[in-house]
Amino acid sequence: MMEKKLIANRIIFIICVFNLLLYGCVPMKKPPKVHVETWWKLYKKNFILPDGRVQRPEHDFDTVSEGQAYAMVFSAFMNDKKTFDLIYDWTEKRLSRKNKTGDRLLAWHWKEGSVTDWMPASDADGDYAFALLLASYRWKEKNYEEKALQVANDLLRLETVRGIDNRLFLLPGLWGNEKNGYLVQNPSYYSPAAFHMFYEITKDSQWLDLIETGYWILNQSGLGLGELKGCGLIPDWCAVDSNGKILLAEGKSSDYGWEAIRIPMRIGIDKYWYNSERAGEILEKVYKALQTTNSGHREIKATYRYTGEPSAAYSSLASIAMTCFIAQIHNFNVDELKALLVNKFNEESFATNYYSQSLAFFPLAFENRVLEKP
Repeated sequence: MMEKKLIANRIIFIICVFNLLLYGCVPMKKPPKVHVETWWKLYKKNFILPDGRVQRPEHDFDTVSEGQAYAMVFSAFMNDKKTFDLIYDWTEKRLSRKNKTGDRLLAWHWKEGSVTDWMPASDADGDYAFALLLASYRWKEKNYEEKALQVANDLLRLETVRGIDNRLFLLPGLWGNEKNGYLVQNPSYYSPAAFHMFYEITKDSQWLDLIETGYWILNQSGLGLGELKGCGLIPDWCAVDSNGKILLAEGKSSDYGWEAIRIPMRIGIDKYWYNSERAGEILEKVYKALQTTNSGHREIKATYRYTGEPSAAYSSLASIAMTCFIAQIHNFNVDELKALLVNKFNEESFATNYYSQSLAFFPLAFENRVLEKP
């Protein structure tokens, strides 16, 4: 009797082991899809106030022109005209420099009831005009296009400068053209898809010049900064001297950091809409550098040194979202990255992180097919 019981127990054990082995051989299920509509509801709840101001909880609930422009871009893609108009109205009333300086650019910083710095930021100005142009296509209202062109024309007039080889450079704002002949550059400020759209409307070849310069900066700054050899990652900031040499920008970050990690969003749209080969090549270099550093996707860090070593010990929703967006644009396998992305959405620390959530829009919009060219 005891022997029969022992045999039965062995049979049960063997069956259990077999089932475990069989289960282990089953391919991992695809990660659940995060619907962009759900994301948008949460984004509005956490960051967009009823009057149209976009707040940054991680920065004492202040507001920057970048945030207003991002939320207008999202509203246009999400076909949410009510939210778009709320944000647009608040932005024009509080941040527009029209009544103060006469131009249509935006003051970059607002806090506790008033503007604290009237300096414009060229990336936000470009995104603001881009959002307005998207809105004009979406809702067929001419006033959006008129305002977009006013902002875009002032960007060309006030925030660009001719440099080496007559290249047209995008300045960070009303600064960056140094007395010693150096130009301070932020590669993540160049937005070639937006510049393409501005050219399509205006036929002004200066927009094509900015695209050319942008890709030149992105490519060259990934190769090296002075004597410092690059690995394919692009720095937050760099400088161009009077001979056209790309150098470290004094006092500025050269990491592939919180500025540079949004470059995949900037040029990924250009790759997706205009099939830009240059965008594809740069994105592949960034993707390869991240793979080499991490030996896979499981340990994508928030930021990296220019030479490839992690400069943060933790990962972030922003860095994962942008790496996922590269993979989507290139049709690489994205299952692991999507799983990481979903996990990060469930982490409380990122729920009210304005910047990370803003960058997370792009892989979600791509997957849900709302990132199409108008």
